[in-house]
Amino acid sequence: MAISEQQLDQIEHLLQHSMNGLHLLFDHRRVAEILKTPTENLDLFKAPNLKKIDDLFTGLVARENLGSKQLYLESLDEESFEILLRAYFHIVDNTLRTSRTLTH
Repeated sequence: MAISEQQLDQIEHLLQHSMNGLHLLFDHRRVAEILKTPTENLDLFKAPNLKKIDDLFTGLVARENLGSKQLYLESLDEESFEILLRAYFHIVDNTLRTSRTLTH
């Protein structure tokens, strides 16, 4: 599935909002419920899941607008939704960690 520059810009925009605490794609209650168990305590990013994560994230990015991205998320089964949500917030968290500068 080919991803356009516009689609990449859209997901970057959504990720930027998430880094500022505004999660446009996800319901806050659902995020809190799923992330009660830290992703680090799971084997999410092991080899068997990587293809699924890639497919799910590509499916999200490929949607043309916020509404279609939200419909895509709603169409996922619970396991796929959780995997995608955890991968999304893993990206947000890692981006925040690497973008912080050390201040004194």
